[in-house]
Amino acid sequence: MRYVASLTSIGFVLAVAALSASPARAAPSEACDTSTVQAMAPADTTVSFAARESGICRVSGYVTTRDPGPNHVLFTLALPDNFNGRYVYLGVGGAAGSLPVMQPNLLAKGYALAGSDGGTGAKTGADFSFQTDPAKQLDFSWRGVHVTAQATQQIARSYYSRNQMWRYISGCSGGGNMGRANAQRFGKGDFDGFLVGAVAWPASLTMVNYFRIERHLQTHPEGWIPPELTKKAADAILAAYDKTDGAVDGMISDQRNIADFDVNILRQVGFSPAQIETFNLIRNPYKFPSGGLRGDGYQPGYSITDVTGWSSFLLGRTSPPWPDTATQSPTALLERGVPFAYVMVDTKARAFAPGVDFSKVTDFQKSLQLATNGGRDLPAGDAMDHSLLDASGAKMILYHGANDQADSYLDVLLAYDVISKRYPNSAHWLRTFIVPGMLHCRGGSGPTDVDDQLLESLVTWVEKDQAPPSVVARRMSPEKGIERSFLICAEPKRARLNAPDVDPIDAKNWSCR
Repeated sequence: MRYVASLTSIGFVLAVAALSASPARAAPSEACDTSTVQAMAPADTTVSFAARESGICRVSGYVTTRDPGPNHVLFTLALPDNFNGRYVYLGVGGAAGSLPVMQPNLLAKGYALAGSDGGTGAKTGADFSFQTDPAKQLDFSWRGVHVTAQATQQIARSYYSRNQMWRYISGCSGGGNMGRANAQRFGKGDFDGFLVGAVAWPASLTMVNYFRIERHLQTHPEGWIPPELTKKAADAILAAYDKTDGAVDGMISDQRNIADFDVNILRQVGFSPAQIETFNLIRNPYKFPSGGLRGDGYQPGYSITDVTGWSSFLLGRTSPPWPDTATQSPTALLERGVPFAYVMVDTKARAFAPGVDFSKVTDFQKSLQLATNGGRDLPAGDAMDHSLLDASGAKMILYHGANDQADSYLDVLLAYDVISKRYPNSAHWLRTFIVPGMLHCRGGSGPTDVDDQLLESLVTWVEKDQAPPSVVARRMSPEKGIERSFLICAEPKRARLNAPDVDPIDAKNWSCR
C-alpha cells in the first residue's frame, strides 16, 4: 500500500498532530525479548518469539482457545519505535491459515501492526476442510480475531506504557469479514474503526450461488467459456459501453451505468448458445426460494464491466468436468487451472458431507446445508443486526471493486441499502465506496493504493470526526510511476467527468454527482 498527497492525507496529518498531546516514545531495546513480552501478555497467550529488528520489536505467538477447543490461533505483532499512537489489525483472506505480511509503509509511518491466521491451519485459501473441527470453525467465524486482538493490544499498550491507543482493523474478502464479524458482535469493543473490503455478507446467498454456478459448469462442460473467449467478450463490451460514465478512457467504471446489455455482443465474438447460457447464469440476478439480504431470496449477479476476471475465479483455465478434492489436493487443482470457486465449494461440501458430490445436489435446502457447513456458517439470529455497531460510536468504511470476479459489488450495494434503511443513524458511522477497475481486493485496471487512501480517511473520520465524501486514489506501477488518479465517491454518488474535452486520467476533472 502507498500514500498520496490529497485532502485525505492532509486530514491524516492533522490527526497525527492531534495525538501529540499524548506523545509516543520509542521503546528501549531491552524491552523486546520473549520473556519480557510474555509478561505483558494476558492469560492463554503464549509468546513464542520476540526480538528487535531495524527499530521494530517483532513478536510471534499464539492464543489458546477453549470451549470448544483447545485450538491455537497464531498471531504476529510488529511494534515500531516511532509509534504514532495507532494500532492496525491486518485481516487475512480466504480460509486464512497464514499470517499477514507486516506492511513496511505502515510501519514506517509508526503504525503498530498485528494479525492472525484465524486459527484454521488451512494450507491454501480455498481449502475449507478445517470446518469439520468446531473449534477451528468458531475461531474462523469470529473468536480468533477477538482473542488475538485483545492479546496483541494488551501487549502493545504495555510495551509503549500507554493506557489508550487508536485501534483499527483492515482487510479484504475473508480479511474484511474478520472486521465485519467483529463489528457486529463487539461494536467498539475491539476496534474504533473498520475498513472492510469485498465481503460476502452473512445473510447473502453468495456461497449457495457459487454452488449453483460451479454445479452448472461441472454438469454442462459444453457451456464452459475459455479465457481467450472471455477476453474477446470483455473487449467488445468495453467498446460498446466505455462512454457510459462520460469518459472514453478504457474503463467501464460502474455496471449501473449500463442501461441494457446487448447479448448480441456475445454472438458476434463467437459464443455458442450454451456459452451464452453460462454467461447469463453468472451475470443475471437469481431468485432463490428463501433467504438473502432482504429475506426474499434475491441474489445479485456478477458485474460485466470486465469479465476477464471470471476465468481465474469462476470459470478456470482448463475445461470441466474437474476432478474432486477427494482425489486431488486443492493446491494441485488450483495449479492445473481449476477455478478457485470450484475448489472452495467442493472442499466445503466434503468437509460437511464426505463422499457427497455437490454437483449432483439440486435441492436448495441441501445446497444451503453444504454451502454453510451444515448450517453452522449461518448467523444465529438476525444476520443484518448492526445495532451494537450503530450505538457504539465506531466507524466503518466498506469498499468493493467494480470488476470483482469473486464477490459481486452489487451485493455490497444491496447490503448498504438494507443497513441504511434499517438504521437512519448509519450516516454517522457507515460509508461505502465502489472502486472502478478493481478486481477482487486488488488487481485490474483500477487504483493500486485505494486501501491506503481509505485507511487515511478512516483515521481522519474516527479521530477528527470528518466523514469522507470521496477519496482520491492512484494507479501506479514500477515501470510507469503514476499512471492516473481516480475520484471515488461515497455512495449513493458516482463520479462523472466534468466535460467531454478534459483529461479523464486526472481525478480533478471528475465530480461526485
